[in-house]
Amino acid sequence: MAALKRLRSFGFGLLTAALAGGATNAPGVQPLARLSRDAAVAEVLGKMRDIAPYGLLRIDKVRIVDPVTERVTPDSTIYVRDTRIVWTGKTVDAPKVADAIRIDGHGRFAVPGLTDMHIHSSRADGWLLNLAAGVTTVRDMDGFPWILRARDQINAGKMLGPTDYVAGTIIAAEPLDGYAVVVANPADARRAVRQQAACGYDFIKVHNALRQAQFDAVAEQAHALGMDLVGHVPHDISLDHALHVGRMRTTEHLKGFLIDQTLLPSDEDYKTALAGTETWITPTLYTRRVYGGGWAPAFMVSRLPAYAPPEVRLSWRQQLAHPDQEQLALGVRFRNTQEIVMQRLKPLKPHWLTGTDAEGYPFNVMGFALLDELGLMQSEGLSAADVFRASTVEAAAAMHESGEFGVIAKGYRADLLLLDANPLQDLSALNNNQGVMVHGHWLDRQMLDKALTDLATIYSDAWPVPPMSAANERELINRLVSAQAGGFVFDDGALVKVADALSKAGQTSLAASVRSLMSVSSGSPCFVRPPTD
Repeated sequence: MAALKRLRSFGFGLLTAALAGGATNAPGVQPLARLSRDAAVAEVLGKMRDIAPYGLLRIDKVRIVDPVTERVTPDSTIYVRDTRIVWTGKTVDAPKVADAIRIDGHGRFAVPGLTDMHIHSSRADGWLLNLAAGVTTVRDMDGFPWILRARDQINAGKMLGPTDYVAGTIIAAEPLDGYAVVVANPADARRAVRQQAACGYDFIKVHNALRQAQFDAVAEQAHALGMDLVGHVPHDISLDHALHVGRMRTTEHLKGFLIDQTLLPSDEDYKTALAGTETWITPTLYTRRVYGGGWAPAFMVSRLPAYAPPEVRLSWRQQLAHPDQEQLALGVRFRNTQEIVMQRLKPLKPHWLTGTDAEGYPFNVMGFALLDELGLMQSEGLSAADVFRASTVEAAAAMHESGEFGVIAKGYRADLLLLDANPLQDLSALNNNQGVMVHGHWLDRQMLDKALTDLATIYSDAWPVPPMSAANERELINRLVSAQAGGFVFDDGALVKVADALSKAGQTSLAASVRSLMSVSSGSPCFVRPPTD
């Protein structure tokens, strides 16, 4: 009864029969809770998009920061029309346009938006949290059809969020919780790549467990189709082979530079492996925090946990209350190895990228984790300017988008931040942006803070509290339909699980309504079954 009462506080009634029978972990309960909260977050994002200044905008009296030259141009004006920057220059030379919406940038620094090159989207809050932290571009590193649809909706201006570049579902020789694309031989590998290309993914991603014959087939097919190969350097493949034969465009988590199975540095010659390659390294130093440690208690009393769902906060508290000493020791080893690897790489001056592996790990709040990642990279001896470039112009170059984003100039996407200080000198300036422009929508600090407060309310233990009833079930479905009609896209995995639970509970009509929201049908060749619980 205690579990039933707790679930009643979520306001979900479709599993009444199963719960009355004692099935407190009935399939669909957690996905349904998440969908309800996602619908509320979608409404917050939709309202922001509707009220944000957009169209012809003029930012006056700003100091434009160029991450390439490191120059700061004072007393500047930026004109934005719709999604593009159309003019920059001295304010005294700015054209007079009477109907432009003016944004006061007096004394502030205008910088390009940040990029998180390694995320895993799942909940709706990710779009909001990234924007609030100043992240205007992301790269999803395990793609699904619903993320492709979200990418397209964002690009079309129908959904508010950072521009998303999407790698295909990870390719591996093992199922990885039942959702990786498993390839048993080179022919399978080539077919998988062709299918992902046909579905519209931007990159091909490989994972830890992949034999060399399959890896080579994936790489060969990807390059034949003009697609970059990214991801993990598989365990049984040398770094040299991955970069020279596989021509991996980006490597993640320092894998290959460190031995994944032992969390110790590789003895491979990094200089030889990197020589003559065009590759970027996403170290994701934030992943050391998965294991917890001395910094975690301070994190838990900060404002950030309020932006995570209550069940996630609970798991973090439990990890702190009952620390796993073996895991903590692994965390220390991992951190030490990251530091050794970074010090070996730093003299080689490789291309760096910034990424967090958000959001499915402990103590990781998407968007804000990237701000911490910048600081961690600087703590390894990189300059503030180098780290800032890694999150702007280097990210654009790695994705062949150098003319699209990463600097503030005519013709570039209208993605920028207003800051009180120059991040090329002090990265902490990014921790308190005074407003974010994404795809030409101006989100001032007051609007962003209001959205974060709304998110904390949605994720509070007391929200929502209607009684369980069929009417509440229908109301939720209507909210999902309304949000999707307004351009929002929900996770197909959660939709599938909720629809299955509805069907088992005899709610076939509601189940059909939920399935109609999926980005692709389960019979589509692009459909990927969601991970198992």
